[in-house]
Amino acid sequence: MLMDPTDPANMPDQQPDGPLAASLTHLLHRACQVADSVFNEEAGPTGLTTRQFAVLVAVANNRDISQTGLVQATGIDRSTVAEIVKRLLRRGLIKRKRTRLDARAYAVRLTEEGEGLLGQARPAATRAEERLRSAFGDLDITGVTNALLRLVEAYPTAK
Repeated sequence: MLMDPTDPANMPDQQPDGPLAASLTHLLHRACQVADSVFNEEAGPTGLTTRQFAVLVAVANNRDISQTGLVQATGIDRSTVAEIVKRLLRRGLIKRKRTRLDARAYAVRLTEEGEGLLGQARPAATRAEERLRSAFGDLDITGVTNALLRLVEAYPTAK
C-alpha cells in the first residue's frame, strides 16, 4: 500500500527522509526551485528569469513567432507568456507587430538589445545546466533527462 504524503501522521517534523522525501510531486517542485535558484545565481546580472530566458530562446529560434507559438514552444501558460512578453517589451528586448494573416495575433522578434542580452545569458545558462547535471553524480544523466521528458510528454496540456 502506498503511503499518503499528505496525511499528517506521515509527516514527522524536520525529518529529511520523511514522507515528503518519497513524494514525487514535492521533489519535482523542489527540483524546480533548485533549478531556478542555480539559474538566478549564474544569470543574475542579466536580470532574466528562467522563463524569460526560455521565451527569448524560443523567439531567437523562431523569428516572428506568435504568442500562441511561444506557449507551444515553451510550455508556459498563455497568461504567463503574455506577462513575460509585456516585461520583455518594456525592457526593449523584443518587439512585436500584428501579423498579416490574423490581425489579433502578434509576431514577436528579438531587438538588437535582446540579441545582446541573450548572448550574455547563454553562457550563464550553460553554467547553470552544468551545475545541475553535476549534482546527479554517477547517475546516467541521459536517463534522468529522458525520464523528465517522458513525464512532460505524458501530460502535454498541463500548464
